[in-house]
Amino acid sequence: MTRRRGRILELALDAPPPSVPLASPGEVVYVVLRRGGRPVGRLLVDDGDGPVGAGWLERVAAASADGIAAAEVEADIEPSPLGAADVSVVIATRNRPEDLSTCLAALRALAPPPGEIVVADSASDDPAATARVAEESGARLVRCDRAGLSLARNTGAAAARGSVIAFLDDDCRADAGWLTAIVRGFADPAVDVVTGSYAPSELETEAQLLFLDYAHMDRRGAVPRRFARGSVISRHWPLDVWRVGSGGNIAVRAEAFRAAGGFRLDLGLGTPALGGEDLFLLWSTIRSGREVVYRADAMAWHRHHRGLPALRRVMFGYGAGHAAYLRAAVRDGAPRGQALIYRASFWYDRAKRLARALVSLRPLHAGLVLREAAGMVVGGRAQA
Repeated sequence: MTRRRGRILELALDAPPPSVPLASPGEVVYVVLRRGGRPVGRLLVDDGDGPVGAGWLERVAAASADGIAAAEVEADIEPSPLGAADVSVVIATRNRPEDLSTCLAALRALAPPPGEIVVADSASDDPAATARVAEESGARLVRCDRAGLSLARNTGAAAARGSVIAFLDDDCRADAGWLTAIVRGFADPAVDVVTGSYAPSELETEAQLLFLDYAHMDRRGAVPRRFARGSVISRHWPLDVWRVGSGGNIAVRAEAFRAAGGFRLDLGLGTPALGGEDLFLLWSTIRSGREVVYRADAMAWHRHHRGLPALRRVMFGYGAGHAAYLRAAVRDGAPRGQALIYRASFWYDRAKRLARALVSLRPLHAGLVLREAAGMVVGGRAQA
């Protein structure tokens, strides 16, 4: 089997269209469409199917229409009373100084910049390396002597001084308009949480292309959305808060975050649950009657895992964290019957994915389904 190649391309819609095919045979091109610098849509061009012409222009128009319309509507809306200086960015990191350096460089380049950047070192094996990167970037550093994603995020948030705390994973790079979009999401005081979108920062390995095919992390749409307890989202709402966003790119009003106790310490990486802390925070926010806004233009470029073993571990963690979150939500008052129905819907969806992968002879996809399912089996037992 020929190894696929991947490439990322950004196209400005206010510039002339390209005059050459976007993808050659065997190549996958992930296209971010921009207008006025703002991301307004995405396209996936696969295996040479993207020559310039009427068909290509129609695809671009369809993919960007909603995003462009949303941007035009927002041009007449009053801006948020908050500003970039009101935002503290917290980055939890462990043993990834190179990723951290890239993340911090992108934050330093933002105009306007955030009020402060706090690096929370989650018990890195080489704390001096993390400290050096933070110091070179002008970030404040706090250190945890015990590993754990929720613990590191909470520790960083405790040190933060801003009225909004934006959490960004260390393997993410903030887009130029990321902070402006985060601030815009808090224009209404009823909103406690703003989530952003993701795009791949590289597509150099089979694992990264596989994750792009499998995951939904960059497919939440190009239009801002508002989520509330009474929203008609699905029959499982609000348990299926994965639709809203995830913890690698999320901002919370500091007062609300502290009142909620932060991220649950029995959920997340570094615990037996392996995840679910972001889902629980989102679910509890919605359940309390407060609102969450998803901002597609609060985009972070995420470096997907480069190797298949790491990707399989991640998928196991997704399943485990999802199950642990559901168990925690039921213990905190979510209807048990609704949780059981939602869990059944998970199994139904993964069974369909597995069948499609097997029928289309995609063993790697099938393997990811099985790893996620295995995590779901054990995850509900891991959360104490």
